Amino acid sequence: MNKVTETLSFTKLGLILSFFGPPLLLVPFQLLAPKPLTDSIVLIRELLFFLLAGVLILIIIKGEELNLQSVGIHSRHWGKSILWTLFLLLMFYIVVAGCLGIFQLTGISFGQEDGKYANISSWVLTVVMLRAGIVEELFYRGYIMERLYKITNNRIIYLITPSIIFGLLHYRQGIGGIIIATATGLLFSYFYWIKRDLKINIMAHFLADFIPNVLIPMIN
Repeated sequence: MNKVTETLSFTKLGLILSFFGPPLLLVPFQLLAPKPLTDSIVLIRELLFFLLAGVLILIIIKGEELNLQSVGIHSRHWGKSILWTLFLLLMFYIVVAGCLGIFQLTGISFGQEDGKYANISSWVLTVVMLRAGIVEELFYRGYIMERLYKITNNRIIYLITPSIIFGLLHYRQGIGGIIIATATGLLFSYFYWIKRDLKINIMAHFLADFIPNVLIPMIN
């Protein structure tokens, strides 16, 4: 097996892990985890997600012999990255508000899974939001988009496909949840593609979840 073929094999393995790893972990957990959820159960789930991310990083570094810049992770331009994070966060809330307005007019259901984390402490919820920002952006933006671009060079495939998968992961929130997740996924995908700076996506994704789910309830 020559070097190019070996690298492509690792890339395919990374794509399989990125596409199917989160659903294969999330769906059984949602079906089988005892209710109500507890801090320890949620932490175990989050650690498994971080383990998946660690495996993907090993594939990138050891298998593909690439650095993390190949998935948009670098330490450049932190000041600009923070400003772009705030802009992306604003755009996120505009898209969500627009979707909610359409739902009210059309009667589309949108469930928030109220009570799912009722017994979970704020610090564990923060871990959940941090994991979502890091792992989901690494998988669905940094890795899948970059590798699909290298393999297919087809904009529709590398922009839309990860956003659809990302949206379907929110199936428990109903059709409205899938629509919002897909729309915001397209926003995050497009933004990653024009900036190629994954830390912008990670920070914006974390804040988009953290502000309404942890920060505002703590203030109230």
